[in-house]
Amino acid sequence: MTKREHPLKGEFDTATARWERTTHEDGAPAALEIGYADNGMVALRMAEDPEGDILIYTPSEWEAFVEGVRDGEFDIETWDDEPIVEIIDDEDGTPAGR
Repeated sequence: MTKREHPLKGEFDTATARWERTTHEDGAPAALEIGYADNGMVALRMAEDPEGDILIYTPSEWEAFVEGVRDGEFDIETWDDEPIVEIIDDEDGTPAGR
């Protein structure tokens, strides 16, 4: 199935789109591919499952998304430096799962 139809946004042809795989900071391939269609639509899909689900964006939606990424709108705090916390079962005071 090469043509995907979004009920509000229109058609995205996966066969004729120009696909680019995202990369990690070290240049290693990442999990996502971005597809650019001739009609201006943009799609995201998992690189390992090109026939699976895709997210379709209009040109203005994609521009807003990219601007949000550049502005840090989607940055999340990491928990790398946080201490490990045990969850205590309220009934007997032992760590949960034991």
